[in-house]
Amino acid sequence: MKLSQFITFMSEILGVEEKTIRMIIRILREAGLFTTGARGVNAPDITPLDAVRVVIAVVASTSPSRAVRDVKYFGALKPDRRDEDAASIWGLAWVDENKTLEDTLLDCLSNRVPYDEISLGMLHLSERGEAHIATETGRQDYHHREQWQAVKDEYSASNDKPKNYAVLEAWEAMHRISNTKVNRSAEISLAELHQIGFEIIGWEVD
Repeated sequence: MKLSQFITFMSEILGVEEKTIRMIIRILREAGLFTTGARGVNAPDITPLDAVRVVIAVVASTSPSRAVRDVKYFGALKPDRRDEDAASIWGLAWVDENKTLEDTLLDCLSNRVPYDEISLGMLHLSERGEAHIATETGRQDYHHREQWQAVKDEYSASNDKPKNYAVLEAWEAMHRISNTKVNRSAEISLAELHQIGFEIIGWEVD
């Protein structure tokens, strides 16, 4: 799929204006987060990763100017494993705990996850920086695992454990600072993500 077709298609499926999609792509491209190449008939095809990043940018924020921030932030999140009991009860079996959210969404879009596992699933992103995937069979929350662990280790030497955890919670809340006063959240169905992938890649139907 070429860029002009992609812009029109994404505008329709995501319910935003074409000019918004075009602006997001331009900003991502300038940051090296979107495929670049020749224009016109020699232009490169859109990649699945391009599509995932546009989806994150659209769902995460009302402003295209935040596209780079959102793609970098949400794309790097990993499955939350701070509570192993909760993970075993509510987690999703098909989610690889070592894959980033960007990689997991790429798997969904690229037909590497059984469709019946994601057909009724939703990706939820909030302006506060919270993210989770929910399906009929469970829910997987995401966070910045390595950074959280590093901050936790820094404070682990102290004997004031309640204060330490309060600091950790405050740090995670403040790690993603927004200029907006509205705590916005938005969703996209994983079935729509799968549909985007089919239109871009195409695959044989079983």
